[in-house]
Amino acid sequence: MQIEIPSVPQSKPIWGAALTVVFGLAIFIGYAIVQGIVAAFFALDQLTANPNADLLQLAQKLSSNGLMISISTVVSAIAGVGLICLVIKLRKGPSIQDYLQLKHLTGKMMIILCAIGFLLVSASAIINLVSGMSEDTGFTVQAYQTSVWPWLFGVAVVIFAPAFEETFFRGFLFAGLSKSRLGVTGTIIITALIWSVLHLQYDLYGMATIMVLGIVLGYVRFKTGSLWGSLVIHSFWNLLTFISITLVVNGIVK
Repeated sequence: MQIEIPSVPQSKPIWGAALTVVFGLAIFIGYAIVQGIVAAFFALDQLTANPNADLLQLAQKLSSNGLMISISTVVSAIAGVGLICLVIKLRKGPSIQDYLQLKHLTGKMMIILCAIGFLLVSASAIINLVSGMSEDTGFTVQAYQTSVWPWLFGVAVVIFAPAFEETFFRGFLFAGLSKSRLGVTGTIIITALIWSVLHLQYDLYGMATIMVLGIVLGYVRFKTGSLWGSLVIHSFWNLLTFISITLVVNGIVK
């Protein structure tokens, strides 16, 4: 008598390119809705205090309100990462850790990544000095000045913003698109381009800087084989930027 051994169902691979785009769009819409809810709360509070306020001026004022940016960044990042994890779980395939390539990095590698981040910031500063061009920091300075709690603004910028952006661009999108005809190179460029375009609060030079940074982050994500690689550099870049803005606002440096 021959005993048949039941076959073990194969684990499903990651979402394909088409569904990665569809789910990616849904995730980003959900992320934007959460930000919109926070903005609506602040707008309602302002209108309650001043019912005759000009709506256009109110919108412009809120767009650089540091407190609103801090809260919306934290809340929407949590919601966005949660949606990404939910979509990955729906696939019933690789674990969230494997899907996003959250591989452990050694302490030595972490130091190297921070050094890369420092070199990137230094290179950007040197290019600005030599070319006579610089990023428009007016938005960031105004956001810091109106943040009420600068420490919360710092936490939002250094931890929560990179957490969502890296998990979304160099994590979820990278996983699905890099297996398509785009390949790794095409995916690095596309995700960097989309990421830079979404930073409309900056001028063209600032967006170009973000584009270049996005390409570097994508390359690091690929070479290290871990999302932690790009996440560490992104957070370190934002940390140095936050420190420089703090020094400028407080008159320590000009």
